[in-house]
Amino acid sequence: MKIRNRITLWVSLAGLVSSVVLSLIVFFWGLETPYEFLDQELEIRAHTLVDELAREQASGARIGGEALEHFSHLYWARLYDADGRLLFASRMAREIDLPLHSGRKGYLTRTDIPLNRFYSDEEDEPAAFWNRVFTVPTDGVMYRVHVARPVESLVGESIESAVMIGSALLASALILIVVSYQVAGRILQPVQEINRLSAEITENTLEKRIPLAGNRDEIDELAASLNAMFNRLQYSFLRQKEFVANASHELKTPLTLLRLSMEEMLQDGQLPVPMQERLLTQERTLTRISQLVKSLLDLSRLEMSESLERTTFSLNALIAAVVDEFQPLLQERRLRFTSRLDGELRVHADQEKMRRMLINLFDNAIRYNQPEGEIRCQTRAEGGQVVLVVANTGPGIGVADQQRVFDQFFRCEQSRSTTHGGSGLGLTIVKRIVELHGGSIAVESTASAWTAFTVTLPCGSPG
Repeated sequence: MKIRNRITLWVSLAGLVSSVVLSLIVFFWGLETPYEFLDQELEIRAHTLVDELAREQASGARIGGEALEHFSHLYWARLYDADGRLLFASRMAREIDLPLHSGRKGYLTRTDIPLNRFYSDEEDEPAAFWNRVFTVPTDGVMYRVHVARPVESLVGESIESAVMIGSALLASALILIVVSYQVAGRILQPVQEINRLSAEITENTLEKRIPLAGNRDEIDELAASLNAMFNRLQYSFLRQKEFVANASHELKTPLTLLRLSMEEMLQDGQLPVPMQERLLTQERTLTRISQLVKSLLDLSRLEMSESLERTTFSLNALIAAVVDEFQPLLQERRLRFTSRLDGELRVHADQEKMRRMLINLFDNAIRYNQPEGEIRCQTRAEGGQVVLVVANTGPGIGVADQQRVFDQFFRCEQSRSTTHGGSGLGLTIVKRIVELHGGSIAVESTASAWTAFTVTLPCGSPG
C-alpha cells in the first residue's frame, strides 16, 4: 500500500473514531436532556399542587376545587398524605391509571391512548407518560405527590436522531477521506518531486541537485542528505574518470615507442623467420592495445567534457567524406555500400565528434559484416529532427544483447573477439556523442539478416 493511501486510511480512521465518540456523547446527552427538563417541570408542578392543597385545607374549603383542577388540567396528578390516603386526583388521573413506583428517578409509562386526546395539535400516535414521585413537606405535614405528563414517544425520535447522526457520520467520513487524501498528496508532493529529480540524476548528470525549500523540515533534511550523497558520488566518478584518462594518456607514449621499436626490428632483413613471426604477433597485440588506449582516452574526454564546438554543416556531405575514407576497406572486404540521403540536411553540431560517430558506426558495420555483404545508410528530416540509419548484413544481435550493446567493453561474440578485433568501446563512444547532442540511439536486429542502428538528433540552430 502506498504511503499516501496509508496516511489517508489512518487519518480517516482517527477522524471517524473521534466523530463517533463525539456523536455518541451528543446522542446520549440529547436523550437525557428532555427528561431533565420534564423532571424540573414536574417538581415545580408538584410543589404548586401541594401549596394549593395546603391553602384549601387551611381555609376549610373543599379539597379539589377549581384552583387545583386548573393547576393540574394538563397533568396526571395524585396527592397522598403521609398514611398513603388519596387526597386529590386530577381529571386525567381519574380517567387513566398509571403505576406508582417509589424512587428518586423518573420512569416512562407507555399507553395506547392517542396523544391528540391531550394536545389537539399533536398526531394520533400513542402517548407515553413521564412519571415522578415527590415527597413534599408543607407546614410540618408530609405529602406524597405522583405527577406525570403525557409526552410523545421518544423512541421514534431516538431512532430518527440515530439515523441522522449515522448519515452525518457517513457524510463526514466521505469528506474526511477525500480531504485527507488531498492533504496527504500535498504533504507527499515534495517527496514525489525528490523522487522524480533523483531519477533524472544519472552517471552523466551527476551535477544536478535537488533544490531545497528552505523551511528546514524533514523533507529538506532528506533532500540535503541526498545532495550530499550525490556530491560524494560525483567526486568518486570524477576521480575514476581522471584516473582512466591519466592512465590512458601515460600509456599512449610508451606504447607508441614500443611499436616504433618493433617496426624497426622487423625491417632488419637478417632476423630469422621464427623471430619475425613472433615480432609480428607482438606487433599486432601492441596495435590492439594502442587502439584500446586511444578509445579509452577518447571516451574519458567525452565523459569529462560537456562542451561542444557547434557549427552548421551538411550532414550528408560529412557522410560522403567518411565513406570515401572507407572505400579501400569496403573494396578489400567486397562489401556493397548503398545510400539514400535526403537533400543537403544541414545540422548544427560538433562536426569533429559527428565524424567520430560516423567512423565508429561504419567501422562496426564493416567489422561485423558477412563476406560480400551490404551496408546501407539513410538520412531524413522528421519532425524537426534528423534521423540517421546505418544498417549492415551479418550474424545479427540477440534480443538480450541489444540492451547491452552500448555498454563499455561489451561484445556480442566474445569467442570471436580476436577475429573481429575492436575494443568494445566504439558503440559506447557513439552513444555518448549522441547524448551530448541531445539525441538518442537505438538498435534493431534480425538473426542472420540485417542489423540497423538508428540515430535521432535535434536539428539545432546557430546561437
